[in-house]
Amino acid sequence: MATPPILVKAAKEIWNCEWKILMNGLGPSDSQGNYKRPKNVQPKIQIPTKDDLENRDMDQMPYLIVGKSCPWAHRVWIIHKIKGLKATINLNIAQVNTSSGRWIFQPKLKGCKTLQDLYKKCNNYQIKRATVPMLFDPGKEAKSKFRIINNESADLLEILNKWPVNTNNMDLNPKIHHKKILNWQNLIQENINNGVYKCGFARNQKAYEKASKDLFSTLNIIEESLKLNGPWLCGEDLTIADIRLFPTLIRWESVYEPLFKCSKQPIKSFSNIIKWRKTIFNLYNIEETCNADTWRKDYFGALFPLNPSSIIPQGESIRKIVNQ
Repeated sequence: MATPPILVKAAKEIWNCEWKILMNGLGPSDSQGNYKRPKNVQPKIQIPTKDDLENRDMDQMPYLIVGKSCPWAHRVWIIHKIKGLKATINLNIAQVNTSSGRWIFQPKLKGCKTLQDLYKKCNNYQIKRATVPMLFDPGKEAKSKFRIINNESADLLEILNKWPVNTNNMDLNPKIHHKKILNWQNLIQENINNGVYKCGFARNQKAYEKASKDLFSTLNIIEESLKLNGPWLCGEDLTIADIRLFPTLIRWESVYEPLFKCSKQPIKSFSNIIKWRKTIFNLYNIEETCNADTWRKDYFGALFPLNPSSIIPQGESIRKIVNQ
């Protein structure tokens, strides 16, 4: 027997109400239904000196916490690799608990089972959200209080680019490109890095269409710039601007197009972006930071309001996606 239309209508209204409550848990929106990313409150940055770092054992060195599925952490992970910082910054990859939506450590890190526990252990630092990436300093002394250096990816890119000890002196934010980098960062952050989330977390059709329009118009700007002024966003030099863009575009086919509805145009229609993406993927072993299976598992498994069935789709390996 067919379901009575009145029950279908009631079920839709109830689900829509519940859906909005769940979406508010993922990220806030304004009164028009546009997604608004929460801001972190930053502590005063205190970076260890070169002399300090050279007099520490490895377990006393700062720790950089990243997550494989998080694009904000991915950009910081990439610069850690490019700059050759493994001798003075321990890299720890937190795992996603899809049931709770929290980051966990396996095994425990400094006695902490979850990222929330680690934040609490960092000098009573008051936060509302335990997020990656996060750089903290355990200190040289056994009874030192842990201290957060920073947990904002944009700041961490700058911090790691100027880290006192590294094996690669490449400056990814050279003075000659400061103005260009700032212009790209402002455009990319709002319309692409946040833009895919504005599409996926839009509360209504109008908000979604605005986000989609801004997203693809910006991709067209980038496509044209790479065509005329490439191979990088700032011409001949790889910069922080490229690193900020890459984590979003490398997840496109695996996550943002199918789950976040970033589907106005296939990413393959942007031939210069595809060439640029492939070049970065094959630099500095950056491929090691990319795993489409993990991205699909974490996004489709954890974002219940966007995927109520929790079915994780199958897909191609990231190497095959990039090199097609």
